[in-house]
Amino acid sequence: MAFVVGVYARTQAAALDWPVQADLRMALQIGPTDDAGFSGTPRLQLAWITLDGSVSKAETRDGEFHSLLWGALYRDGHDEASNCRLLREEAGREQPALGDIGGDFGFAVHDIATDSLHLLTDKLGIRALFVFCDEDRVWFSSSLRVMERLPAVRKVLDLRALTETAFFGWPLGDRTTYRDIRVLRPGERLRVDATRERSDFYWRWNTLPAWRGNRADCVADLAVRFRTAIRRRRGSDASVFSLLSGGLDSRMIATVLREQGAEVNACNFSPPGTQDQIYSGEVARALGCRYSSLSLAHGRTPDLYAQLSEAWRAGGIDSGDPVDRPHWVFAGIGGSTGFGAVFWDEELISYFRSGRTREGVEFFIKRMGWRLIERLYRREHLERMREALVEGVLEQLREFPCEDPARSFHLFEMMNDQRRHLHAHWDNAASHGMQFHVPYFDSQFLERMLSVPLDWTLLHDLYYEWMEQFDPAARSVPWQIYPGHKPCPVPPIQSLPTQWEAVGSYVLSDRGAWDAPLSEILATRPFPEFLSRNYLRYVRLRRAFGGDYGYAVAIAHQACDIWARADGRFEWR
Repeated sequence: MAFVVGVYARTQAAALDWPVQADLRMALQIGPTDDAGFSGTPRLQLAWITLDGSVSKAETRDGEFHSLLWGALYRDGHDEASNCRLLREEAGREQPALGDIGGDFGFAVHDIATDSLHLLTDKLGIRALFVFCDEDRVWFSSSLRVMERLPAVRKVLDLRALTETAFFGWPLGDRTTYRDIRVLRPGERLRVDATRERSDFYWRWNTLPAWRGNRADCVADLAVRFRTAIRRRRGSDASVFSLLSGGLDSRMIATVLREQGAEVNACNFSPPGTQDQIYSGEVARALGCRYSSLSLAHGRTPDLYAQLSEAWRAGGIDSGDPVDRPHWVFAGIGGSTGFGAVFWDEELISYFRSGRTREGVEFFIKRMGWRLIERLYRREHLERMREALVEGVLEQLREFPCEDPARSFHLFEMMNDQRRHLHAHWDNAASHGMQFHVPYFDSQFLERMLSVPLDWTLLHDLYYEWMEQFDPAARSVPWQIYPGHKPCPVPPIQSLPTQWEAVGSYVLSDRGAWDAPLSEILATRPFPEFLSRNYLRYVRLRRAFGGDYGYAVAIAHQACDIWARADGRFEWR
C-alpha cells in the first residue's frame, strides 16, 4: 500500500524550487519521523509513503528519464526492473505494446528526449491516479485526499459529479467532485508537454474478440486464469490473510489458495446468526482454513477496513503462525458483477439488444433503487440534475461500443462502479494500513470473462460450472445465493436469514450519529447555494420524532465538506 504524489514542470522556465517538496510532504501529512521516499530532478519531483514495499525504486538516468512505478504489476517471467523498463520504453510510443501486463499500478515518467510527462494506470484503473494540469505544472497523486491538500491545485466543486456521487455512489468516467481534477480511466495514458495534453488508451476492453469456442473449453480456461491470478498475487507467501464470506467469491479464492498449499487465515465480518456467518465457518472447516468470525460493527455505514485493521492489530484474528505479508488481504471484490452477472437477467438484456438503450438505463436505475433526493436541492438545479444522470450513463455507453450492446452496459458497470470500489480504500489506507489482493479483477482473467457470451453468465449459471474445476470441498457445504439466482444444490444447514435481511438492523441502529453533522451543516456560512436549507430543517424536526433521514444528511455533509474545500466555488462540468 502506498501514497504517491508528484509534480512536473512543463517547461524549463517553470522548473521546480525547494518549497515544492514541502508542499508534497504536507500533502502526504508526513511527520519528521515518518518513513518516506523522495526523488526528484528540476523538472519532476516525487514523494511517497509505503508500508509494504509496493513502490519501486525511483530511477533516473541523466539525459534520458526519471520514473517511478507503484502498486503491483504482474508479468510472468519478469522482475520489477524489467517491468519498469518496459513501461518506460512503451509509454511514449504511439502504439504502446502493453497487452501482457496485469495487476493494479500507477506509473510516472519524465521522458527527457521528448521533454514530456507520461502517466499510466492499470487496465481496469483500480489503482487511482488523480491529475490536475495548469499552464506551468502537472500535479498528480494516487489519492484524492492528497490532491485536496496541495495548495497549487485549483479546487472548484463539480456539481454534476457531486450529483452522480449522491445518486450512484461515485462520479462517472474521469470526473471527480472537483471540476479541474480528473482520474485516469481504465488503461489510459496521459502525455503532457509544454503545449499539449494528450489522452489515449493502451488497452480497450470493448475491443476484445468475442469467444467463439465451446463452453467446456471456456470454463477450463477461466479456471487456469483464476489459478494464475492467485498465484501471481500470493507469490512465495506460505501464510496468507483472506476475507471469507458465506457466498462464493471469497470461497473460491480460499479454495485455490489451499490447493496451492498456502496456510489461509480466514476472517468473516457479518451480522451474527446469518447465512454469511454460519456458512463461512463451515466452508473454512471443509477447506482446512484457520478461521475467525467477528460481528459487523453497528453504524450507518460500517467501516470494514477500519474494523479489520483494528481486529488484526488487537489480536482479534487468530493467525497461528505469522502471516508473511500482514498488510495484504485477499478479497472477493468484483466476482459477483464481473462473473456472476448479479444484476442481469434476460429482460434487462433485451432492452439493449433491441436498441431501447435509454429505456434500459432507466429500467436498471429503477431496479437498483437509485433515486435523487430532490427536496435536498434548490429547485433551479433539479431539471439539469435529473437529465444528467441518465445522460451520463448514455455517454459512458457511447465510450464502450461493443458487438453485443448488452456487453457495453456490462462494461459501464465494470469501468465505473467496479473500478471505483477501491478508490475510497486507497484514500483511507493511511489509517487502516490494509491493501487488498483482488484476483477477480485480474486483467487476464477478465479478458476471458468479458469476452464470453453474456447469456452464459446469467444467474451464476456459468459460475456453477466453473466451480466444478476446483476442489469438491468448496461445494460440500451450502452457500448464500442472490435472490432469483440458481439455487444452491446443497441443502441449508438450518433456516437462517441472509446478510441482506439482517444488515438493516446494523444500518439503522445508529440514528443519533447524524445529529452533530446536521447541526454543522445548518450552521455553515455561507450556506451551499445548491442545497435546500428548509429541507434540512425539516429533517431535523423529523429526527425529533424518530424519523431516519441519515442518508440525506450523509449526502449533504459530503457536499458541505467539498464546498468548504472549494471556498464556495462550484460549476457544472
